[in-house]
Amino acid sequence: MGQIESRKVYVKKVTYNKKQNEDASVVRRINYSGTPEESIRFHDPYAERVESNNYFEKLFGYSARDNKSTTQVNGLILKWGNGIPAITTENGDYSFRLRGRILADYGSSFGSRFHNLNVSRTMMRAARIGAEGRIKQLSWVIESDFSSNSLVLMSAYATWTTKTFGHVAEYTLGHKFSERGFDGSTGSYNTVFLDRDLVATTLVPVMGWYGLGGAYKIYGNNWHVATQIAGDQVNNVNMKNNIRDDITYLARAHYIPFRNNTYLLHLGIWGYYEDVKPAQNFTQDIEALSRTNNNFNLQFGPTAPLAHSFAGGLEFFGMRKSMWALVEFGARRMTLRRTSGIASSSTDFAGMTGTVRAFSAQYGVFLTGEKPNYMPRNGVWGLPHVLHPVIDGGMGAWELAFRWDWANSSHVFSGADAWTLTAGLNWYLMSTAHLMFNYTHAHVYNATGDYIGSNSGDTFGARVAVIF
Repeated sequence: MGQIESRKVYVKKVTYNKKQNEDASVVRRINYSGTPEESIRFHDPYAERVESNNYFEKLFGYSARDNKSTTQVNGLILKWGNGIPAITTENGDYSFRLRGRILADYGSSFGSRFHNLNVSRTMMRAARIGAEGRIKQLSWVIESDFSSNSLVLMSAYATWTTKTFGHVAEYTLGHKFSERGFDGSTGSYNTVFLDRDLVATTLVPVMGWYGLGGAYKIYGNNWHVATQIAGDQVNNVNMKNNIRDDITYLARAHYIPFRNNTYLLHLGIWGYYEDVKPAQNFTQDIEALSRTNNNFNLQFGPTAPLAHSFAGGLEFFGMRKSMWALVEFGARRMTLRRTSGIASSSTDFAGMTGTVRAFSAQYGVFLTGEKPNYMPRNGVWGLPHVLHPVIDGGMGAWELAFRWDWANSSHVFSGADAWTLTAGLNWYLMSTAHLMFNYTHAHVYNATGDYIGSNSGDTFGARVAVIF
């Protein structure tokens, strides 16, 4: 996935690994013992697509069931859906499947007044392989990812699914992707644009996109609440330095107050508090154009020790037939330490506080009549249901989307701000394979870093994406 999922959050002395991939939380129905009519959930990308399609079949009145053939061998059932069989027992108590994704990117940037920022590159955003399984109510996931010439462990956790106050609930221990906003909680394969919005990429905690710890989720018919307590991600070099983790407390909730045969409205709120290790210096770069141009950045924060920060945001999502709109806003309040046992390049900022803000407005429409690929259970993007897949002789699904992003750190340590405008065209050959084309114009102003002052640039980006 690029060198870091957070668009580069750098630290001195103790640097957490910049290889943080993402993992959309996806689920599957299994029988809940004692109450056959009810169900609990299991992590399975294909099954969540079917679940979502059934939801839209009820909501919008069209048939969205995907064909999925099965083969039975000596009491085991092989379900063919995403090109790899899921193996289950006849009673459904046990299952196993491989999983993975391939995201290959190309980007060409131009127009910058700094010659070194006008580059064309290819990169493997993700080459991920893993496995998942279930033993009745206990499910597990483990996977690794190879990109940018390095191999790292991604998801590695176990989940116990049960009922709490009559609602489906999940207790998870291990290394897990964190929920933080609409775009920020969506897996890399499912995002509408090549990169998540600036709300997600700017307001990343020091631990990154993943953390090792515990999580709890509870689901209702039109809402969910997720909480997590996590230390640093497992690829962190902390293991070699014998110092404590950065401890982060996260929470996110979404609610669907209104829906009918034409419209849907989603409201969401999220936040986190992080207590940063004493030996942690702070500086941050956020790629404004694309991951294939990792030097065209919004740069802020001197190399100074960060003590703690508190962040939060709001999300508003709406649908009307084949059209959708998303608005997100967030802010992060940071406090630097007054004293530190490590060298700092900017002691003048000791004890200071500052706030980083970010905003995003997005709009899209499926030109071929599909419904937006919204997952109502977790309130994130998911796999679309393609009405006429290319493999069946159809034209696939075509989606046109636009996004305006803004981020400002002029109230934190060193002034910087940026805005971007992106137009995207997505061609879904089928639900599990698509092509993406983005054109982005970005403007940044940096008070520090390698490229100081105002700068503008453009990039054309493309991606081939497959999930299984």
